[in-house]
Amino acid sequence: MNEKDISIDIAVRKLLDWLVSRRICSRDWHEHAVKIREKIGDAMQDMPENNSIKELLLGSHINYFHCLKIVDILKETEADSKNFFGQYGSKRMKDWKQIISEYENGCVYLAESAQILTQNTVYEIPAVKKNNQKLEQIQLESDKKEETAGKRILELDEEFRKQCKLLGIEGKSIKKEIISLARDLPETYSRVAEKAAKLKDASNLYKEFVQNNVNEGVELKVLENLNFLIEHGNVTTYQWKYGEKPISVETPIIEFKEEEENEDGKIDFGDDNEVDFGNEVDFGDEVDFGDGEIDFGDSGAEIDFDGGEIDFDIEGVDTSCIVVEEGGMAGGVAKEEEALSILDNRRTRTIIIDELEELSGFLTQRLCETESESIKFSIGSGNQNHDPQTLRLMLSAVECLTSSLTEVRMQQLQMIRDSPEFADRLADTLKQKQKLKNKVESSIEDIRRRKEEAGLEEKKGKVQLKILQERTRELQREVEKDISQRYKGRTVIISGI
Repeated sequence: MNEKDISIDIAVRKLLDWLVSRRICSRDWHEHAVKIREKIGDAMQDMPENNSIKELLLGSHINYFHCLKIVDILKETEADSKNFFGQYGSKRMKDWKQIISEYENGCVYLAESAQILTQNTVYEIPAVKKNNQKLEQIQLESDKKEETAGKRILELDEEFRKQCKLLGIEGKSIKKEIISLARDLPETYSRVAEKAAKLKDASNLYKEFVQNNVNEGVELKVLENLNFLIEHGNVTTYQWKYGEKPISVETPIIEFKEEEENEDGKIDFGDDNEVDFGNEVDFGDEVDFGDGEIDFGDSGAEIDFDGGEIDFDIEGVDTSCIVVEEGGMAGGVAKEEEALSILDNRRTRTIIIDELEELSGFLTQRLCETESESIKFSIGSGNQNHDPQTLRLMLSAVECLTSSLTEVRMQQLQMIRDSPEFADRLADTLKQKQKLKNKVESSIEDIRRRKEEAGLEEKKGKVQLKILQERTRELQREVEKDISQRYKGRTVIISGI
């Protein structure tokens, strides 16, 4: 086999060591390369405006082979400085030729090219690829985060609508709507009391059952509070407690805070900062302490405690103007808790709900007895004979009333009535949903911005990678060609690029 047909394979990582070991390049090449780089930096300060030179230096560090091309370009741009002997008088040309000469001295250019190839192949190109992969991953994660955030917004919207629907408000002016519901609660109780009136037959059925199962002459009070609601409606606790209507009712005043904050977060009390209490407070005539003695009047009369006896005889006293009120609680005034209606009062409302549950249990058992022929135990009485359809209607009415008093919306409104601060907490809970939604929407904008930035950076990275790969292949071909000439034209392959 001819020696020329045998290729020379050199791994790019060992290229520099290969050149030094074969004494093509000296070991101290780096010291010379540093000085040459300084001269290249000075020469670059004085360069003509030329697009070919700009494209040549784009995306890579200048090397020996670039210098050769720059000289070829300067031969055209500096043609005017050429003398009779064919030499160029231009300083630019002289500087670049000097740089090429120093590069060729000791084959410094070949060692530097080998280092550049190794640096690009082992570090630069993998780093750019890795960064592009990272940017691509950021965009994929941004898409997932945006999708998750969109779902979260829909969830928050749905939760907000559900809570508003549960309360029976639109959710536009949360605090005002909640307070309005709480103020309309008495009307709601009135409608509940109208439903309770329909339970009279069911209550009588239960009462009749109880009376039929006790000894004759014994009378038990059954569903006493529920029956009171059925007969009298949603009256005051006073009437429920004493069995008579009060002369007047002092309804407890529940204060709800409705003030709205300004943009700066402060409450606006008006134009003036001072509170005007009107004119000065008049305390009547001045109290004259005189010389240290209190003056109790102008009469000058003194109280005489000596010798006198107190006359306790009241027969001579005129009592025609005195009105004696009736004894007991008749003609009383309903105040505080007694002024509340029996459904508005937590204690009485709880008792009524318990009795509704009791009545529901009885009707359920009675319905089972009438529908089942194989039941072994029966709480029914021979005198009571109701068809299942009637019992179902009774049970449905009881459960409907119980649901009206125990549903979540009613419980929350009752808590608002009992504690106005609960309205603030409830409104804050709903507003927090909206704030969280706004926060998620804001995060989506940040995600999109980050994704866009990553996309632009990835695009630049791909252009940079392409240029870097092209420049590396060009330099590889130049180095392979140079080494091939040194070994009688043998094929040189630098592997690992």
